[in-house]
Amino acid sequence: ISIAHVNDVHAHYSPFNRQGNTCTQDDIDAGHCYGGAARMATVFKTLRKRNPGHTYSLMAGDEFQGTDFYTYTKGAISAKVMNYIGYDLMTIGNHEFDEGPEHLAKFFQELRFPKVCANANFRGVPELDDQVRPYHIFKEHSLAVIGYITKATGYISSAGPLVSFGDPAPAVQRVIDRLRSKGIKRIIALSHNGYEEDMEVARRTRGLSLIVGGHTHTYLSMRPDEPESKGLYPTPVKGTDGLTTYVVQAKAFGEYIGILDVTFNDHGRIDSISGAPIHVELDVPEDREMAQMVQGWRKELDVITMKEVGRARAEFDRTSCQTGECQAGNLVTDSFLYSRRAHPDVRAAFIDAGSVRAGIPKGVIRLKDAKEAMPFDNALVDITMTGRQLYQMFEDILAKENRESGRAISTFIQVSGLIVEYNPRSSTKRQLSSINVHSLDKNDFEDVDPAATYTLVTTDYLARGGDGFL
Repeated sequence: ISIAHVNDVHAHYSPFNRQGNTCTQDDIDAGHCYGGAARMATVFKTLRKRNPGHTYSLMAGDEFQGTDFYTYTKGAISAKVMNYIGYDLMTIGNHEFDEGPEHLAKFFQELRFPKVCANANFRGVPELDDQVRPYHIFKEHSLAVIGYITKATGYISSAGPLVSFGDPAPAVQRVIDRLRSKGIKRIIALSHNGYEEDMEVARRTRGLSLIVGGHTHTYLSMRPDEPESKGLYPTPVKGTDGLTTYVVQAKAFGEYIGILDVTFNDHGRIDSISGAPIHVELDVPEDREMAQMVQGWRKELDVITMKEVGRARAEFDRTSCQTGECQAGNLVTDSFLYSRRAHPDVRAAFIDAGSVRAGIPKGVIRLKDAKEAMPFDNALVDITMTGRQLYQMFEDILAKENRESGRAISTFIQVSGLIVEYNPRSSTKRQLSSINVHSLDKNDFEDVDPAATYTLVTTDYLARGGDGFL
């Protein structure tokens, strides 16, 4: 059986550069141009022809949000792209809830393939509950695929109060036990949970052969010493039964499409596995029909999005935003603080790194570029925090857990008006060294006083608890 998979496409239907922006001619000339729906369609068609009748095309969530293809159509174009590519199955990503669960239910009605998720309770939204199942069985090969999503979805998305999300490992194990009681032995999972988190699910379950994942945009390689690689493709993990569960992911945006060839033994476990992520570069020919569709949508959108809104004297890079200070993060948070220039009591600004979705190219800045960098419909709000709360927030972000709520934090932070010193290699849990904040006259920085109160500007998403920062 062959498994072709992609994750976190985020509506990147035109080819894009290393920053996630739509390719320019300079990008094409330099060979730094990747993906796009037309090339993705070619790769999936080619893989199906390579092993006809025995290949499954899986999408591991987060088709929504990221470019103007989504911003201005809210999934109408996404449904057409996904149906054309011809996925056999998808699980749900947290960004599928960006317009709420009722909107997602309407979107799912347009898709011509099943949707799976085992650790979400949709009963409060019947029109969505009717369309999502915990698992799907491909009867031709007696292959069961269990879906699951990060349990953090409740506070990193707009799923609302009528949908809840639980710990994936026990939910997956319950489905495995149910399937095996029915005689189904070949069992894999389709996840939108994160690479490290999927390995944890593998360690906590038994009877699962493979996890095809998404969410953390993780690149895995057959050579894990590659500079960009975060691990081996596929990554072997021992379950509670002592047997191996393999974990894979294929970065993001459709830059890579993973392909695995799997042979199962009589007990339903993987006997042999091989494969590699395919880099979707310019040498991959475009599917003609899909390319024409994308060009038509692009022409309509360009009427709105090609408006010039500014100029950049240099490129604002986002590639390091999830690991430290980055130029795109500085630009975004500096602009937040600039918007409050008439309010000197607002000392600083911050945003989650995950909200900075693309860089800003050197030269003319189009509305499209700004929307690609900041695609979410968030508003700016002022909040007050004590110095003690500021210290706690940064300590939690560095520890990747809000220790008061117990919520996991899976994204980094970008700031303006703050100087934060920390040691990521600290042998203790305490990585934070110091925080300085703008003085009221903005001419200098001063130590944050734990007992003092400060006003900061951020997004309404973070202010209401998004990503677990507050």
